[in-house]
Amino acid sequence: MLELSFLAGARDDLDEAYNWYESKEIGLGDRFLNYVQDGLLLIRQHPEIFPICTAEFRKALISKFPFEIIYKSDGKKIVVHSVFNCAQHPQKWKSRISQRRNE
Repeated sequence: MLELSFLAGARDDLDEAYNWYESKEIGLGDRFLNYVQDGLLLIRQHPEIFPICTAEFRKALISKFPFEIIYKSDGKKIVVHSVFNCAQHPQKWKSRISQRRNE
């Protein structure tokens, strides 16, 4: 399996989503993280199976939750650039990733 890392901003996305779900119902944040972990495992095992969303990024939808993992893989490692809430404007993740290029 390929090595996986998160940009700091992507980790912030994940923390924010977890906290929001936990504030709605105790344990819901943990369920969200479990589905994220499932998605990350699939990405690590088969990074090429998810659709390309730009020339350099792919996205994997998270089951049961309206989020997607935006990542880049060079064949040796995977870097998660965003854990994006799909309820937001679809162009927002592109600007977020552009801002995070220097992390």
